[in-house]
Amino acid sequence: MTKDEQALLDWVIAEGGELRVTISRDEAGVRGLYTTQPVKKGEVIVSIPQHIVLSVKNVAAAEASPQLLKEIHSPCSRLRPYLDTLPGPDGVLTAYNWPEEYIKYLADPAMEEQLKNSFKLHARNTWLGHNDDEMEVTIPEAIGRKNITLKEWEHVVSLLSSRTFSIRKGALSLVPVLDLVNHDVRDINQLGNSSTVDLVAGKDLAAGEQVTITYGSMRNDELLMYYGFVDTVTEPPRLFSVDHRDFKLYEANPLSDSPLEGPPEVLRTELARLRGILTAFEARLDGLGPIPDTQPYVASLLRDAHDRRRRALHAEIGRLEQQLQGASGSGGEEL
Repeated sequence: MTKDEQALLDWVIAEGGELRVTISRDEAGVRGLYTTQPVKKGEVIVSIPQHIVLSVKNVAAAEASPQLLKEIHSPCSRLRPYLDTLPGPDGVLTAYNWPEEYIKYLADPAMEEQLKNSFKLHARNTWLGHNDDEMEVTIPEAIGRKNITLKEWEHVVSLLSSRTFSIRKGALSLVPVLDLVNHDVRDINQLGNSSTVDLVAGKDLAAGEQVTITYGSMRNDELLMYYGFVDTVTEPPRLFSVDHRDFKLYEANPLSDSPLEGPPEVLRTELARLRGILTAFEARLDGLGPIPDTQPYVASLLRDAHDRRRRALHAEIGRLEQQLQGASGSGGEEL
């Protein structure tokens, strides 16, 4: 644990917080929270006072980020011990600050469209002042005459978008210490919000065990865009949202994990669609060539994402093939 991290924990306790955790890192060097003592199911693991929480309006991250920017640039910020532990530019990755040279290696037109013409374009337009009429606080209002580069701005937007909790209606909240909790899709620990923001154990935890929560039922392309990692637990991997039969660009449609059912012609149509996606994906990767290692973490993440996407497609194609073969074997139409 670094000096700044220890200062953060000391500050939270001095402000009335309760902690049964410490900050440490796993074998891969990923920072997280680990219990300092056994915790029983239903007990509070972390309790954070509301007065050290930074809440902003629940709007697009680029429009809410000037309030975080103001705190970062204020030497007298009430949140200074917390701000000093936020990751630097190389410690956070989202679609907002995704490196330009790696955009094409997403290897999917819809994902590239979302990243360039939604996330990054909105951040840039906000930085240029084009969205000032929609904002409660503008960048100049937040930092005065100081200048901020687009790269610095994308970093701040990425911090806000990837570290906030929806614990109150209409607000996004940065909660010191709790924003260090890593994602595990299997997790059952629960966040509660009253006079304090609490993390309650969903099961018994041993001393030294990593404390996690689930960030929600997000697919790997969504995790990649919003948080800069992929789910390496779920097997077989879930289809990327862009590969789902109900996906529509820029439409927030619920995407079911229920297997497709229907007559053979419906299953064959879906099978052909997924085979076409896989063929186009592999052809795009072949055309791009090896991913450059200019930024090793991004390159490694993309390789993992490609592997998860490929295996998800193969798994669903295989399931549909078996379903059609079963229908043929029971007197249905031929595959």
